[in-house]
Amino acid sequence: MDENELRRKMQAGELAANNGTVMRTLAIAGCDFKFLKLKSLLLALAGGMDRMALCSSINYLADSGYLQVRCIEDKAPSSVSDAELEDLEVKLTPRGIQLQRCVKKDPLVDM
Repeated sequence: MDENELRRKMQAGELAANNGTVMRTLAIAGCDFKFLKLKSLLLALAGGMDRMALCSSINYLADSGYLQVRCIEDKAPSSVSDAELEDLEVKLTPRGIQLQRCVKKDPLVDM
């Protein structure tokens, strides 16, 4: 195994762990029926996940259909790629609830 392949595997493992942490935290916060500000999620994960890692996880989970992300102000759909984290809120989609409750599996989400 060369250095680049090892680095890719390590990054994939870190992303999977972070994605699982985000999903579990959203479940604890009751975000299957209400939105949570991403700033609040970042504060809840302080010390365990930095801003960049959270944005990467939110981006993956939203693009995979597990999360709904919208602007706080106008409630329009958005993403961490298009807006500041402090301006966004998130909640689990039905597909995200299935993943969180281990009905579905994703190799990049360690539940």
